[in-house]
Amino acid sequence: MVVLSLAYGIFLVGYFAGQGQSLSYPRVKDVKNINVGKPQDVDFSLYWEAWNKLRSKAAVDSDPKKMLEGSIAGMAASLGDPYTAYFTEEQNKRFREDISGEFGGIGVEITLKNDLPTVVAPLSETPAERAGIKPGAVILEVDGQKTSDIGFDATIDRIRGNAGTKVKLKLLQDKDTEPTEIEVVRDTIVVKSVKWEYKDVNGKKILYIKVRQFGDDTAALFSEAAAEATKTKPSGIIVDLRNNPGGYLGSSVDLASHFLDGGVVVSEKGRNGESKDYKTSGNADLKNFKVTVLVNKGSASASEIFSGALQDRGKAKLIGDKTFGKGSVQELVGLSDNSSLKVTIAKWYTPNGRQISDQGIEPDISIADDDKTADDEQLNRALQYFAE
Repeated sequence: MVVLSLAYGIFLVGYFAGQGQSLSYPRVKDVKNINVGKPQDVDFSLYWEAWNKLRSKAAVDSDPKKMLEGSIAGMAASLGDPYTAYFTEEQNKRFREDISGEFGGIGVEITLKNDLPTVVAPLSETPAERAGIKPGAVILEVDGQKTSDIGFDATIDRIRGNAGTKVKLKLLQDKDTEPTEIEVVRDTIVVKSVKWEYKDVNGKKILYIKVRQFGDDTAALFSEAAAEATKTKPSGIIVDLRNNPGGYLGSSVDLASHFLDGGVVVSEKGRNGESKDYKTSGNADLKNFKVTVLVNKGSASASEIFSGALQDRGKAKLIGDKTFGKGSVQELVGLSDNSSLKVTIAKWYTPNGRQISDQGIEPDISIADDDKTADDEQLNRALQYFAE
């Protein structure tokens, strides 16, 4: 089981499209294993009636595999949860590449918001960031195709591609009144999720740690940064989670455990009201440092778990903009053909019981992210905090 907290709809009719009984429609000759997993309390005769009508009457050629996958996709979409999704084998491969930190594309995290594909955040130092794509940008067209026509999954597929190829996007950025078109050259995105450096403020040495996402390498790399801090004893630590779209739940708990000496990091509440607490997993080697966390509207999911926990526990000051507000947890469930389901299994809450979904986390010190100036005002304010 892989548990995710990631800002990225689909499951029930399509699964049984390949599993359900054919009933009185013997023309379905390409269906196998029709009784495997068959539910006892659902009548699928209407589904099979529609299946056979399409197969026999449609003027275009029908592909049973695509029909099956489309059925599963529609099933998950019927739940009305933008984070529950069906991944085909190829999409599943791409998703795992994303979270591993290496993939082909432009380097942007997308979610479905108000029924339109919307940018959560561009990854740092990627073609998307260099092209000026901002958090909250609505993607209206990809290579001349309206995203409202082709759908969310097809939008992602069309944005992806081999390094060196180009993709044209029509975007409505949050500060624009009219859409703009940009052309982005795809690249192979290889990004370490954590990097650090020292900043100087009034002779004080501050350790600045940038966390791009909560991926496969995050916990190990952050532990290296923590070891650096315990060795050099800086006057403070800045954790920069701006434009961090999230990732593994476990990684966010591991990172918070460097700062919190025991107790709850985040609580999950499932569909039936059951609750599960995730508690610290480390020795709190950074608990005695003065800490600020930089956030903005591109800080989502696992970033909100981390920042919400440190804020509630009084361990850090949050500086920047209100976060994205993606407070649900997904489980990645593998299927027998190497496809998968990403299913929302719970909502999560900060240690003080705040639900983050659709609300976000308000910073302690609010500083607008003004992208029209060369100065990083949010980072400057964090450095000023250590000079106070």
